Amino acid sequence: MRRPPRLSPSGLEETPLPRPRRWPLIAGVAATVLLVLAWFDGGEEPLHPIAETVALPGQGQ
Repeated sequence: MRRPPRLSPSGLEETPLPRPRRWPLIAGVAATVLLVLAWFDGGEEPLHPIAETVALPGQGQ
């Protein structure tokens, strides 16, 4: 539905309809994508045992 024209000093003037703001939608999509990436890539990694011989000071070989 269009708005009725507005009166101005030069006569009838068409006023554009206000556009909905897109930045909240874009920010929400970006935040969702970042959360999904963090969840997918930020999981815990299993611990790996370290099996190496270590020379202690004061003991002869």
